[in-house]
Amino acid sequence: MSESPAALLARLRRASPLVTRSLVAQSALGVVATLALVAQAVAVSGALSTLVASRSNGVTGYVSWLLGATLVRALAVGASEPVGATLAAPVRRDLRRRALAQLVRRGRTTTQDATVQLLTRGVDEVEAFLVASVPSLVLAVLAPATLVAYLVARDWLSGLIVALSALLLPIFMWLLGLAAKDAMDARWRDQQRLAAYFGDVVRGMLVLKSVNRSGDAVAGLDAAGASLTASTMATLRVAFLSSFALELLGSLATALVALVLGLRLVHGTVSLDIALVVLLLTPEVFVPLRRAASQYHASAVGVAAATDVLALVGGARPGGSYPTPSAAPLIELVDLVVADGVAPLYARVEPGSLVIVRGPSGIGKSSLAAIVAGLAQPQSGSVRVDGVDLADLDLDAWHGRVGWLAQEPVLRGHCVRDAVAQGRRVDDDAIRAALAALDLHLDLDRPLAEGATLSAGERRRVALAACLVGEPVVLVLDEPTSHLDAASEAAVRAAIGASAATRLLITHRRFAGDDEIVLGR
Repeated sequence: MSESPAALLARLRRASPLVTRSLVAQSALGVVATLALVAQAVAVSGALSTLVASRSNGVTGYVSWLLGATLVRALAVGASEPVGATLAAPVRRDLRRRALAQLVRRGRTTTQDATVQLLTRGVDEVEAFLVASVPSLVLAVLAPATLVAYLVARDWLSGLIVALSALLLPIFMWLLGLAAKDAMDARWRDQQRLAAYFGDVVRGMLVLKSVNRSGDAVAGLDAAGASLTASTMATLRVAFLSSFALELLGSLATALVALVLGLRLVHGTVSLDIALVVLLLTPEVFVPLRRAASQYHASAVGVAAATDVLALVGGARPGGSYPTPSAAPLIELVDLVVADGVAPLYARVEPGSLVIVRGPSGIGKSSLAAIVAGLAQPQSGSVRVDGVDLADLDLDAWHGRVGWLAQEPVLRGHCVRDAVAQGRRVDDDAIRAALAALDLHLDLDRPLAEGATLSAGERRRVALAACLVGEPVVLVLDEPTSHLDAASEAAVRAAIGASAATRLLITHRRFAGDDEIVLGR
């Protein structure tokens, strides 16, 4: 689920320090352009007032000032997007590099096609969000504030009218943003679902054709495409509505200021130069607000995708100052909500104990495991490790001390040795011992490429060996005994039972443990 741009920006800044540099540069250029705009308005109003008063001396100075301000503004506006793109490009590369590193380390938790969609289109849209939407949102505060302050200083009555009108716009933007939020989330999820479904259909088309089910797959693909079209149109409707509302309010405010200025000019209570500069600057107060609303909708996919990107790279939880435990820790679940409709969890997993997680299918057991492993965020509540919030630990160090077995483990590397070592310096004897403890005797050079002959049970035990060989202080295992025969299951149970780590197991089978955590609605 997407979040507010302010919260998203704060997390992006924590995830990549390069974001701050891009934001400061573009904001500075925007402020320079705003000040140049004020100088332009002063020069134009001064020149026109001089001409109306039939005085030719002084006009040349105003014209020179106008040309200089126009040049400065043109340079600032023209450089804003290229400078932003230049500074934001390293952010894109940094996010993609860190995301790939996390995938190599932890494996993917979504489908292959959804992951590809996230690392390509998703990361690109995050960059677009930083280049266009974020500077527009910042300038939507700085530019109107600067212009209103100048207007109040020149003519307090006109400045007051503009200020009150400008204060109404954020309220409208907030209300329309709430309406757009669900549409943006739906659009991004539909894009991911369509990418994943299309990949599944293409890979399985031969099988579907052989059983005469290809028509159903194509119909399902059409339905996914129609859902994406509907969510896109919903986002566009909200965007058009917000643009109309902001244009209307800005036009009404400008018309009101013009009416009041005209009456005051007739009565001689305001000078012509002040009236002109106020009239020139009043519409410009609303331009940054309208631009921010437009850019917000234009970067809708980036707003929705950034949450998933940050969750993958660890931006959701920046590295804290507390060290990661070096021995089996106490894990406490405090008011933890793992999914919609699931009751909050209060549980205590003692150091070195083995706790079973049970509950009906779809209740959130795998989500709970991912949260404890530091791979996902809870909807609310917290996980405490030896009394310290997991968010305050160094997340990378925590991943290095947690043995995580996903429900559908992905073996990474070219051979069995690579899959167990996971980039760590582990000698072959330790790898063979870990495999043997799981009743698995494989050639360490056995390839793992597509078409490899490892069974589902063998792949699961190789993944479990990768968890055990790293001497973890916490084991989080999702269905560790599935796809196993009786002898292999007994070996896995013995290996898990012999571990000194704090162990959290999700299983539908009977498994002797110290305690149970039962999820319910």
